[in-house]
This record gives sequence, C-alpha cells and structure tokens, in this order.
Amino acid sequence: MRSQNSKVRIYPRGEHPPLMNLEVNKLGRPYHKVPKIVQDQFDQLDAVIGIYFLKKFRVNTALQNIDFQMDVCQKQAQIYRTETGNIGFYIARPLLLQILHDYYGLSRDGLTANVADESSAITKTEERLQIKLASELVELIGNVALFTPLSVTADHAALITQWSYRLDFQLEGYSSGVFTLLLDSAHVDRLLAGLRQQSNGLQSDVQQSTQAQFSTLPVRLTGRLATVPMTVAELAKLRCGDLLPVSLAEQVPLFIGQQPLFHAAVCEDRGKLFFAEFNVASEANHD
Repeated sequence: MRSQNSKVRIYPRGEHPPLMNLEVNKLGRPYHKVPKIVQDQFDQLDAVIGIYFLKKFRVNTALQNIDFQMDVCQKQAQIYRTETGNIGFYIARPLLLQILHDYYGLSRDGLTANVADESSAITKTEERLQIKLASELVELIGNVALFTPLSVTADHAALITQWSYRLDFQLEGYSSGVFTLLLDSAHVDRLLAGLRQQSNGLQSDVQQSTQAQFSTLPVRLTGRLATVPMTVAELAKLRCGDLLPVSLAEQVPLFIGQQPLFHAAVCEDRGKLFFAEFNVASEANHD
C-alpha cells in the first residue's frame, strides 16, 4: 500500500529526465551516485582546471559543466595505469586545436576548415599537446579531487575500449569540444568506497550525538527505606498518631520507576541522611 505522502510524477513520452540503466552486476552498488560524488567536487575541479590552463597555456577559462555516461565504448583513448586500475583520457580534436591556437596566440578564424575536416592526419604538434594534456590532467584531477593519493603511469600497451564511467568536461569559451576522463570499475568502486566511509562517519556522529543526548536525560532515584507487612484489618485500625515499629536494613533497594538498580546503605551526616556504598541490585541479592 502506497503512503499518502508519496508522489508519483508521470512524464509524456520523450520528455522525461535522462534515465540511467543499471546492469544486473551493478545491483546493490550505488553506481547512480557517482555523478553526485563528482559534482560535490565541482568548485575544486573548477579552481584547479582554471589555474592549470592559465599557468600552462596562458588561457583564461573555467569549468562549465560535467556530463556523465555509464558503460561506454571509447576508442583512441590514452590509457594510464594506477595502483587501483586503469584510467583513460580522450580530448576532442576541435578542442585540442582551439587550445593550440590560443596557446600560440593565433586567430580562431582559420580553424573552421581544420575542425570540419577531422579525418586529416594529426600533426606532431597536436600529438605532443595531446600527450601533455592527458598526463597532466589525469594526474591533476585524480590527485586533487577524486582519488587522493593517486600514482599515474602511462600504459601504451593496454588495449581497453569498454569503460564503466565516462566524465565529459566542458570548458567555458570552448563550445566545440570536450575532454573526457574514463574510469574502469575499480576506480568507480574506489569512489563509492569514499561514499561509504562518509556514511559510516555520519552514522558514528549520529550515534555519539544520541549517546550524549541519552546521558543527559533526567531520572529520579527512589530508595525504599522500610517495608511493613500488615493485614487489611490492621490497616483499617490505623489512626492519626499511631506508631509503627520498623527497623532499617543494612542495605536498602534503590529504584528508577519500578526497576530496582542498586542497593545502598543509609548514612547520617550533620542531621541529613545519605545513600552510600552502592552495589548493583543483582550482586546485592546474590550476597
């Protein structure tokens, strides 16, 4: 039975938000939370990427957007090996050419033909720039924001085309291309492991807060000094001013509500009575 507070939203065909398909082998693993994990680091990524392009290429840009895609096939990616697994890097040629022209201070007017003809051979200058961007951006993004610490080494012999996650980084002022970070399943699991650690830390904080609140709850401790067995007839004969003979035991029970917790001795000091020599109720009964 559905709760009255739950809401169901129905979308027309073709107008629903982007959907993410979960494979059977990923059930029980929060792969859908990877975009949120990365987006939480957006400001930090924006800062380090902006500083990197300004220092290395004299280009004033910033991170505009990050798009995510799960279970993708990406060829012609440069592959790097880490202690966790493999990471791939790919940059669209139009973006690479624009960065190259901006670095040398050239006008973008002559880029139209080169961008349109992506089938032309890649020059040595483009290849060197591509390798430089790949190695430095993978290490920068991995170490600063996502997988600290991370040791990155180029793996030219690896042939990997299937990746668990694809992250497309869009830069401001460069609308004709993106650069892409490709993650294998091991690195995705490492991201999710960080999420579990945060969850465990949050649960620990909640538990400590609950314990602190519980320890400040007010309780009333009641001591039963004497018990007098009587019949109903004797109780009916009691009148105001009558005296009842009672004797105090060496240990009297102490209660919280109806639950006995301790036994204690009754002591007198300066005309006042105090409880002393506390014993756990079960231990006192055993004695």
